Amino acid sequence: MKKIISLLGFARKSNNLIIGQSSLKRFAGHICLIMLCSTATENLKNLAKNLSEKHHCPIIETKVPLETLSNIEGVKILGITDENLAKGIILNKESVNIG
Repeated sequence: MKKIISLLGFARKSNNLIIGQSSLKRFAGHICLIMLCSTATENLKNLAKNLSEKHHCPIIETKVPLETLSNIEGVKILGITDENLAKGIILNKESVNIG
């Protein structure tokens, strides 16, 4: 779990983290990974699916709350724009029981 938290911290500090649904909707660049909290609403899950198809990127639904992983209060959806950080999160997703 520490690896995922570190990678999300690196993404945030390097401006490669898009936080929240409104920011993701407005983002014009390429998204490499979408992280979605398992407690997200159906509308948010549909938005994640649409964004995933638009940007051709995977979705990871976390069982651990995204608030805990990202240390950002109230967050239910995140986008990662750096390919290497996204790959690192995907490789370590089992460490925090995420799908």
